[in-house]
Amino acid sequence: MMILAVDIGNSAVSLGYYEEDKLLKRVKVSSRPMRTRDECSMLLNSVSESFRLPPDEITGAIVSSVDPEVSGQWTRAVEDLIGRKPLILAHGVKTGLDMRIDLHTEVGADIVANMVGAASLLAPPFAVIDLGTATVISVAGKSGELLGTVIAPGVGVSVKALSSSAAALPDVSLSVPGSVIGRNTEESMKSGAVLGWASMIDGLIDRIMDEKGFDWMDLIACGGFAAQVIPYCKREIPVAESLTTDGLARIYKLNLRTGRK
Repeated sequence: MMILAVDIGNSAVSLGYYEEDKLLKRVKVSSRPMRTRDECSMLLNSVSESFRLPPDEITGAIVSSVDPEVSGQWTRAVEDLIGRKPLILAHGVKTGLDMRIDLHTEVGADIVANMVGAASLLAPPFAVIDLGTATVISVAGKSGELLGTVIAPGVGVSVKALSSSAAALPDVSLSVPGSVIGRNTEESMKSGAVLGWASMIDGLIDRIMDEKGFDWMDLIACGGFAAQVIPYCKREIPVAESLTTDGLARIYKLNLRTGRK
């Protein structure tokens, strides 16, 4: 049984092809500019052909999205590819996640998928650090329940905003800074972006643990900027690039077992 898990983010779409619990292939494509249904269909067919993942062997699909503007085109393209409607991760879909928050409908589908994926890897209490367009830290309590999140601007968004707002500051790539204190503008901005975000994550984890009275927390990271930032955190935090689609695949199987397709 092959499952296609599609995570539609603000800047990228991740495609995960799974056989049982094994990830066969993960492909990441830009969600910008807006693609038509036909363009999305052509891209999905091209991926399937390139990696020898025949559409007729895909028995089901699940889609999560944080961007309603583009989700419809991708959802219909997935339906075109596999010949059936995908499961949409939305309020009411079984996830197995206990959410101790004010409004369940405010929790993004990506956060839910990340927490489900992390719950299969970590012991509670734990936190998922997602460094994408936004920086999101999602916290699970001692019973694995979602206690809430911390949301901050994303690394890339912040650097871009700084460059566009300050005429004297250039666009910079998020590569390794030479030192904490830069001796030129580019090095200084790299340090602020990479080391600054790593320090923010360290500090927020400390504050979360203090506030909740945790002596220890298991941690995992994902998202497009995780590989650049997480190595500079003081804690050792593993990066799981496929965490979101891993969680989606698990949610699909849960709903399949409970009779919802």
